[in-house]
Amino acid sequence: MKTLLLAGATFGAIAFSSSVFASHSVYGVLKGGWTDLDDRDIPSEVDTTDYTFSLLGGVSFPLARDTFSVGVEGGAVWLGDYGDGNEVDISGIEAAAIGKARIATGTDLFLRAGSLAWDAEFDHGTDEDGVDAFWGAGFSYGLDNLKFRGSVDRYSLDEVDVEAYTLGLEYRFN
Repeated sequence: MKTLLLAGATFGAIAFSSSVFASHSVYGVLKGGWTDLDDRDIPSEVDTTDYTFSLLGGVSFPLARDTFSVGVEGGAVWLGDYGDGNEVDISGIEAAAIGKARIATGTDLFLRAGSLAWDAEFDHGTDEDGVDAFWGAGFSYGLDNLKFRGSVDRYSLDEVDVEAYTLGLEYRFN
């Protein structure tokens, strides 16, 4: 957790420094969709799909005449509630590096990779947590400050993989 706080403080200092502030873009993302839990130990009759919601903030820095940008984003993610009788609720805080490429006016493709500090709460009272990697790919489309965003993310949590398929809105503040 200390590493996450230090990364956030460093990110804030870079993002709002006067020399960098003029050229970067600060944005927020609200997205939702569905997830699929991949665990070989779960019987096939147990429901391994659920809904997901995320609230992210980010900053990107343009490169190559605004056709490519790099940045960071992070925020809260809820990956779902799974199981029958022994239900588990998975949520966490994510931090990611992101690269975006403009392929047409208002249309970007992106790749992102980072880590998720996750917590799994079981109905029978036990908890598990950890920090594991994730990666994703997606697109954004729109003009001006509001964009439509779609993505697929794969979270690898200990011995379980969770795939999230999301649609959402991205709002650029500057």
